[in-house]
Amino acid sequence: MALIDIMTPRVNANEDEVLVAELNVAVGDQVEEGDLLISAETTKASVDIEATHAGTVAKINAKKGRMIASGSVILVIDTCGDDAAAGDEAGGADAGSAEVKVTTKARMRAEELGVDLDTVQPKAGRIGVSEVEAAARKGSGDGPAVTAMQAVLVGGGGHGATIGEIAVACGWDLVGAVDGKLPKGTQVISGVQVIDTDDALQSLYDSGVRVAFVGIGGATSSETRKAVYEKLYAIGFIMPPLVHPTAHFGADVKLGPASYVLPNAMVGPRCRIGANVIVNSSSTVAHDCVVGDHAHLTPAAILAGNVGIGEGSVVGMGASVLFGVSVGQGCLIHNNVSVLMDVPDFTELSLEHAPKRRDLEV
Repeated sequence: MALIDIMTPRVNANEDEVLVAELNVAVGDQVEEGDLLISAETTKASVDIEATHAGTVAKINAKKGRMIASGSVILVIDTCGDDAAAGDEAGGADAGSAEVKVTTKARMRAEELGVDLDTVQPKAGRIGVSEVEAAARKGSGDGPAVTAMQAVLVGGGGHGATIGEIAVACGWDLVGAVDGKLPKGTQVISGVQVIDTDDALQSLYDSGVRVAFVGIGGATSSETRKAVYEKLYAIGFIMPPLVHPTAHFGADVKLGPASYVLPNAMVGPRCRIGANVIVNSSSTVAHDCVVGDHAHLTPAAILAGNVGIGEGSVVGMGASVLFGVSVGQGCLIHNNVSVLMDVPDFTELSLEHAPKRRDLEV
């Protein structure tokens, strides 16, 4: 068997365990890469644990409603169960045979990764996907294999440094940052440098780095950050949420993938935060708010209870949104504006000017 360990993520630095909220698979189930395996929760966030490889669930080390230590193996996937059975039925070679059997999936994966099958070390007379991926990780040198806690940071500027620090505090091992504007070798945070442009993301994924963090901000627009998120999603990266240790969460808060809650932010009970959302430093999100995908609550923004923020909208520094008010998608609320009534889609609000339509689509 070729067994792949699925690790329990560390969502925030102050909690060494997560609660298993839902088990979506059982031992023996067939899964595809990206399938939802387990939904886990901490006191500050929820996170989905997905399959990193296709295969058969061989072992589950967790029970619904129980706690499990961050960084431990929560589930094991056998990636070659189906291929091995097919090989046996076809009369493939056993461990003592001189013939090496290469599965169809392994040939396809080798082509994707640019791996010469002649350089792949077979296991028990057989080359499967896991053997191909091991050869790809090793490459031309003898460097260490990629570990389950390694990740890449996309964006090496100021916001990227902030996200990088939180990721490291939460136990992630950043292999580096990719940035199209900063030269290679630029230090982002201590121990993390720019290693390439985002053109290298596919090769990083192929080498085994499967986790990414979006280090792109956006004071007036979320379009660039949304494009980065969609690129990472299309490649297949897992994008866990992050919560700074100083942030405060109420009960039953849901936090989507690639959403980040920064220092001293407050999120009240029963809030729903979408994917790729920034709840920036010292922002307040009161109870029962719903914040759409790709939105940005900039530093010290205030949402009263039952507020809705549409997809891709930006709420400026010191701006406040009254209880029960809804802000549409693609809106820009300038700094220090008080929003007292519902705001239509693609509207820009400032202190100096009347509301106007934005030339922006999300």
